[in-house]
Amino acid sequence: MTLLRRWAVLTWVMALSAAGAQTTSPREAQPTRPAAGSQPATRPAPTQLTARQRLRKIAQMARRALALYEARDYKAALAVQKELVDLAPEDGRHWYNLACLQCRTGRTDEALQSLQQAVEKGYSELRHMERDDDLKALRPTEGYKRILAHRDDIQRRRAAKVYDALKKQMGEGYAYQIDHDSRLIFAANVDQGTLKEIREFLGAYAKAMRRQLFSHSFEQYVAVVVPKEQDSRRPFLGGYYNHANRTLVAKSIGMVLRHEFTHALHGADQAALGQRHPIWITEGLATLFETSEIRNGRVYPRHNHRLNILQRLLRRKRTIPFEKLFKLTHQEFMRQAVEGYPQSRYVMMYLHDKGVLRKWYDAYTAGFDEDRTGAAAMAEVLGRKLGEIEADWLEWAKTLKPPPLTVRPKQAYVGITMAHAVDGLRIARVVPGSGADKAGLKPGDVILRIDGQRMLDPGELVRLVTGHGVGDQLKVTYRREGKERSATVVLQAMPSDVNAHLRGGEPASRPAPRTQPATQP
Repeated sequence: MTLLRRWAVLTWVMALSAAGAQTTSPREAQPTRPAAGSQPATRPAPTQLTARQRLRKIAQMARRALALYEARDYKAALAVQKELVDLAPEDGRHWYNLACLQCRTGRTDEALQSLQQAVEKGYSELRHMERDDDLKALRPTEGYKRILAHRDDIQRRRAAKVYDALKKQMGEGYAYQIDHDSRLIFAANVDQGTLKEIREFLGAYAKAMRRQLFSHSFEQYVAVVVPKEQDSRRPFLGGYYNHANRTLVAKSIGMVLRHEFTHALHGADQAALGQRHPIWITEGLATLFETSEIRNGRVYPRHNHRLNILQRLLRRKRTIPFEKLFKLTHQEFMRQAVEGYPQSRYVMMYLHDKGVLRKWYDAYTAGFDEDRTGAAAMAEVLGRKLGEIEADWLEWAKTLKPPPLTVRPKQAYVGITMAHAVDGLRIARVVPGSGADKAGLKPGDVILRIDGQRMLDPGELVRLVTGHGVGDQLKVTYRREGKERSATVVLQAMPSDVNAHLRGGEPASRPAPRTQPATQP
């Protein structure tokens, strides 16, 4: 059977539920067996309940159904599940759960009808359906085989519903598209040219990652949402991926998008394998490839600001022992996020640098039932005990060269500070008399490329500028009032009193967050 999960807060995510997608917040996900509620199309939901009361009642009933299912009281669980179907008829998961319980109680004809209803209402996790022992009695039937024979049509119908729901909820000012080859649905706060860039990059990235790490492609279409600030009803840092409803949200299309899309690819692989990997692995892989580049059909990770954090932790002897890190629950990991994120990334980077990342991942997924932490697979592929591996990793991590996070006085600099932008680097302030000022750059301009290199994250600009000297020239392509322009910036030496040079007496930069690169090249 499927999963009970709490409902997300964002209104446009709520719309995906009616479109056949599940609605959850990743931190709120509550794994269970029966899912929360649905109702027959012929019986309207009780009008006396508010939306919040209805959702609360659905969750309560689903927990009751789960408890009865786990107690193997299938008859009582079936009665509760029928009430769930009565309460919320348009959620295909509830019809699916009903089919499972009908099979368990010997009602195979009814179960097939409920399964067909589930598919019509948007249920599309067919890989799960094929593995589900609850439906074993249905597998020989022609109706079951017909469902599987139309799996591509089922996924396309769901994609069309999600696409329509996104357009209805998010409205004008977005670029929309369905990419059937990559199984992606886009609703992005960008122009059509940038949407084409996003689509082509994600397609190439997915192919490369499946070639070098993940074996399985998307079964269900994934919605890629780049929202406007006002459409993000609940604050979140940069983005998130919600596997339950196959929705990726990213406020920008650089590092954040790569991070969350890696989660989506990894989620598809886990779903196909019928596995759920611990958070240090999921976040380790997502952070590993968040700063990366594609060359010759492969993805190569690069060092980023998380190395600076890790080496500070190493100096203070605050890293988490491997044996503990590998066993952390989601809640425990998030309570130690400052240590957990950079350390997980650089455990994965260690395996990558040793040339055994794919070998480790294959060994881990093959032996998942025996060891879900990843420690046994690491010992297997490296041929050493975990303690020896950790000692070697500690010495290796100390030798790595961290990237620059900011430009220092007397180094070459452009003369700007930066703010958030969806598809580039927005100029917040310009230092009077700097190279940027003399080239005509202004606050509000969005830098798109420098010397032809795409600029999406502040760290990329810092890395590029610190590789040049005073007097070097950079060709800057930027957008102003919707039009692309270009200018040549001659790099100058950053003055030690740069704060005093900023217009309006504002500081040249603010202290960088502990997990973000500084933004004052």
